[in-house]
Amino acid sequence: MLFDKLQDKEHSMGNLRVKHFFSGSLLFFLFLLTWSTILRGQSMLDAVDREDTVATSGQRLVFIDNIFITGNKKTRPRIILRELSFEKGKAYPIEAIRGVLEVDRKKIYNTRLFNTVEVGMLELGYDKVDIVVKVTERWYLFPIPLIDIIDRNFNDWWVNQNADLSRIIYGLSLYHFNMRGMNERMTLTAQFGYSRRYEFQYEFPYIDKSQQNGISLFAKYIEYTNLHYDNVENLRMFFDSESILKTNVFTGIDYIRRNSFYTRHFIEARYSYSNIADTIIALNPNYLGIEGNLQQYFSLKYRFSHDMRDIVAYPLEGYKVEASVEKIGLGIFDDVDVTNFRANYAKYIKWPKGFYFSNYSSVYLSTPANQPYSVVKGLGFRNDAIRGYELYVIHGQHYFVNKTSLKKVLFSGMKEFHNFPVKQFTHFPYAIYLKTYFDMGYATNTNNYEGNRFLADQLLYGGGFGLDIVTMYDVVIRLEYSFNSIGESGFFLHIESEF
Repeated sequence: MLFDKLQDKEHSMGNLRVKHFFSGSLLFFLFLLTWSTILRGQSMLDAVDREDTVATSGQRLVFIDNIFITGNKKTRPRIILRELSFEKGKAYPIEAIRGVLEVDRKKIYNTRLFNTVEVGMLELGYDKVDIVVKVTERWYLFPIPLIDIIDRNFNDWWVNQNADLSRIIYGLSLYHFNMRGMNERMTLTAQFGYSRRYEFQYEFPYIDKSQQNGISLFAKYIEYTNLHYDNVENLRMFFDSESILKTNVFTGIDYIRRNSFYTRHFIEARYSYSNIADTIIALNPNYLGIEGNLQQYFSLKYRFSHDMRDIVAYPLEGYKVEASVEKIGLGIFDDVDVTNFRANYAKYIKWPKGFYFSNYSSVYLSTPANQPYSVVKGLGFRNDAIRGYELYVIHGQHYFVNKTSLKKVLFSGMKEFHNFPVKQFTHFPYAIYLKTYFDMGYATNTNNYEGNRFLADQLLYGGGFGLDIVTMYDVVIRLEYSFNSIGESGFFLHIESEF
């Protein structure tokens, strides 16, 4: 009888946790909807019709006589003009122009085409001004030797895989940014070692004269001889073989609509083909979720992004809202049928005396209850990871995470090497931030999945302190010492921004 009571109590507590989770998710979703409806306009000149502003402002009006752009040896002027809030030959209140010069400078810099950007106004008279944009271009062609690890992060490889050098992947990646001077990007990758990968991607940010519509094309082929097939106590399990365990083919096309400065809409269409060895099916019969070794599906996703951050690579001020809904399996094949929803919100606040506060929240929901192991998402990947739990993953159909950081700038500046032979590397920006942070999250177990039981269905939290190093070409290095709610602690290294 005592055992039955304990079971009933455990069952009730489980139901209570699930109810709290879904209540929290609903509240968070409503919070996002509220924010999306009260977001202020894109900028002072983009929020309302410019002609109406000129006619009713009652301020001193000035005409833009000319817009001069210097330093753009490859980049076409139209790519830069796309980011400006005003046009040549039109009149605006002079204070409005002054108010958006710094905003427009950041928008041009966030194209990631330039090392430095300056935007200024030259007054020619009482009612006439020129706008001067001065840029220094980056280096756009990078044939980079590829040396990496197959694991999710450095810490996963160093601790969980005992720094196994056989898990290193190598090859060559060719990145060509700003092709044709139109901010187009091409990526070619040939990867060998622990897995083989061949990848091609080409992005056209604008395919029309209005510069509002773009597309992206990609194709990827991957072979695995060592494959993650299951979890045990939230640690990924791998099987090693001399033969191929899994073959993946991914292709897709994205349509991008940028109808304003800060808002983008994406429609992403994908095709996926996977062929799995019998060994993996024997180790995890639910790996593909179907009988046999072959899995195919088409997917379609709509994604919305409203990005008001000051510097995209390492934000210090502003905010970003993003939401998506995805259907995996469109009825052409019966291999997968999953629908998921994701939303996140990040806020960055500048405080006095060099302090900065930031907060990131994310929620993920998916259906149905039974899903193939290969497509289930969870905590522990990319931004949706709790610091202090870098060694673990929690595969879950529903989860949320909240991450908070407080940082203080220690050093920042720009070093110029005028005698360096390659001009694109003469500017060396640097910044070092001392920080403390606290993260929390919750993931429901997937269909009572045994490998998740250690960390699923409970509130997790972690925190610590560290240093962020930010330098040229958007490189961010994070050195962190973290503690988690299960009594563990350790040093963690990341080569990416926190969120």
